[in-house]
Amino acid sequence: PIREAAEAFLSSLGAQDRARTLFPVEGDTWRRWSNIHPFVMRHGMPLEDMSSSQRDLALGLLRTSLSRSGFETARDVMKLNEVIREITGRDEEYGEWLYWLSVMGTPSAEEPWGWQIDGHHLIVNCFVLGDQIVMTPMFMGSEPVHARTGKYAGTRVFEVEEARGLNFMRSLTPEQQATATIGTEL
Repeated sequence: PIREAAEAFLSSLGAQDRARTLFPVEGDTWRRWSNIHPFVMRHGMPLEDMSSSQRDLALGLLRTSLSRSGFETARDVMKLNEVIREITGRDEEYGEWLYWLSVMGTPSAEEPWGWQIDGHHLIVNCFVLGDQIVMTPMFMGSEPVHARTGKYAGTRVFEVEEARGLNFMRSLTPEQQATATIGTEL
């Protein structure tokens, strides 16, 4: 299903967009990703430049590759990136579709290949070899983690992780908390 989703997405692209999206599987493109500025090391096809049907196919690749909760978290991270855009007005840095999708190699049942989505607070690398899948490196984050207003009001991520972290810190002695705390100011 992952290969079929990748093939469907790639077949929706014209020659120029396909050239922007495909990279050699043995190349170093896998290692080029960043959580910061939207134009640092970016490569691939920007979701914001895709038609809605192409974007649906791109999201279909993510949906097929990730678990249901993994896909929902990824989409919520993207939605919260739209919330950051609404708050800051910085359209060039934030937005729901300011992510780049790349395919490494040719989707195959036998040969190695994979895909990467890269953008603010969301980086997923999926490597496929036959029936083996490796999903790393992966990073999902968000700021804010809860949209109280705007287009995606009510969207929330990482509530369970926050509670676990807070409970862990509360379980430590004051001395252990001091050692575990990196800083108290942004």
